[in-house]
Amino acid sequence: MGSFEFNFQHYLEVKRSVDDLALNRQVWNVLVNHTRRTAQRPLKLLEVGAGIGTMIQRAWEWGLVDNAIYTALDLDPANLFYAQGALVRWAHQNRTHLEKKTGRYHLQKGQRSLWVEFLAADAFAPGQSPFRSGAFDGIIAHAVMDLVNLEAGLSTLISYVRPGGWLYLTLNFDGLTQFLPLLTPDLDAQIIALYHQSMDERRFHGLPTGGSTTGRALFVLGPALGLDLMAVGASDWVVSPRHGKYQPEEADFLRSILYFVEDSLSRQALISPTTLSDWLAIRKEQIAHRELVFIAHQLDFLFRVPE
Repeated sequence: MGSFEFNFQHYLEVKRSVDDLALNRQVWNVLVNHTRRTAQRPLKLLEVGAGIGTMIQRAWEWGLVDNAIYTALDLDPANLFYAQGALVRWAHQNRTHLEKKTGRYHLQKGQRSLWVEFLAADAFAPGQSPFRSGAFDGIIAHAVMDLVNLEAGLSTLISYVRPGGWLYLTLNFDGLTQFLPLLTPDLDAQIIALYHQSMDERRFHGLPTGGSTTGRALFVLGPALGLDLMAVGASDWVVSPRHGKYQPEEADFLRSILYFVEDSLSRQALISPTTLSDWLAIRKEQIAHRELVFIAHQLDFLFRVPE
């Protein structure tokens, strides 16, 4: 079976293929069509929680950016350091011209142009905004909103967008986690409930985060803050063996999910360590034997800021 040692950048790397399948392509296509109709100049984009930069690559590959300036912001400089190396490798593999000029990276292929700036900062720090009001045409927050206070965080993001701009909020967890096959139904239910509880007990800047019901909350909060809902759709993670095997990197993704469960429940100390250890051991064996199925329900939103 081999050993597995959790590493956050590796988790973000193996998560990419799972996210690619999960992201709601109807919502994405609404965004692409909207930007093509309305963009009159280089598109100014901000991604908060950019991680290792996979959304930059996706935005290029999936046709969101043809002429854009992209600010990739993350709290962790280690993520951004990894992201820069990943961008260089990706550009080389995709035969896309890339050069670094005055601290920014410039991607160019034919008539397509993308400037990328990596910035280590906290977009949500109270009273310490790194950006001026209305600085961006659009904001991307990929798997972020359940980690910050929802009302304060969304209000901050709105302030960064010009009137008529948009917010693309993806992989917003919405209260369902499932591991299959079931072991002991009551124990499975207890572990999942405690895992969700750990999400609901998180704090960011001293405030509760969006937690385990972020997805459904955005249906109400977005319009309450004056946003126009342009598109919404499910973006569930579904990882299952096909033809008796996982797709490349899915096994490490599943091991990372089990790490999060173990870390969260161990810190809570609300379940017997032996019980949790035994449950995890069986789930890890299921990964090794290509038997484990994992499902997490999430939602993608595209909001427009009124003019």
